[in-house]
Amino acid sequence: MALNNSLLGPWEGFASDWDEGMENEGNDYFRFLELPILEKLVERPEGFRALDLATGNGLVARWLAKEAASVTATDGALSMLDRARARTDSSIYGGRIHYRCLDVTDQASWDSFIADNTDLNGGFDVITMNMALMDIQDLGPLSRSLKLLLKPNGCFVATLLHPLFFTSGATRQIMVHEDPETGQRVVNRSIVMTKYLNVPPARQLVFKEGLESPYMFHRPLNQLFAPFFQAGLTMDALEETNFDESFCDPLREHSSKNFTEFPKILGFRMRLPSNL
Repeated sequence: MALNNSLLGPWEGFASDWDEGMENEGNDYFRFLELPILEKLVERPEGFRALDLATGNGLVARWLAKEAASVTATDGALSMLDRARARTDSSIYGGRIHYRCLDVTDQASWDSFIADNTDLNGGFDVITMNMALMDIQDLGPLSRSLKLLLKPNGCFVATLLHPLFFTSGATRQIMVHEDPETGQRVVNRSIVMTKYLNVPPARQLVFKEGLESPYMFHRPLNQLFAPFFQAGLTMDALEETNFDESFCDPLREHSSKNFTEFPKILGFRMRLPSNL
């Protein structure tokens, strides 16, 4: 299947490194910031059907499959799906996880997916998208498709880098002074924002030379939620998470883990109104 979106190209090239960094259990961000949001917001009724969008190497799909009757895991990058399949141990998950290529930015890709899933007995109970909304240029096809794929009592749960403190391009600032009463050194950390409403797409940080960096698309909160509201969804839960002081790195003062007062991850849950 040919790529429908040139923005997926960098993710094809980045799949190997992403998989090596996440492995089977995920990195610190997943285990301590993202997974707690998913565990709190994703409702998992007995025998539920789940759809995991932008699955990457399948972290969330495997987590869902521990309790789900079936999980459809999708990604727009074929090499990501290959990595996810390779990490799906059939002795653990049986045939509960099914993989499908789906470009969430392309309406034709959605139309094909929806046409192939008309026998789902009303749709999916749970749809997840972990840490991918900021990678998507156009949220319109996604938000409109959710309305068609969610069961009436189902939920959509997403996590992303916090728009206020991260995708805005905010800078980290460290100020050091000596307390005049104790003589001890005091380190104050702050976030400095110069833009929020109009921030152009930015290349993401990739920790390997020679790889093309994927783009990240910043949205202020009103623009982030507007496509979902316009599609008729309502939001009933919002979470923000960050590392606590036990994760601070005294050898790397600039490390984002040391900035414990500013949430790194935003998560939310949306549903269809009961009258739809």
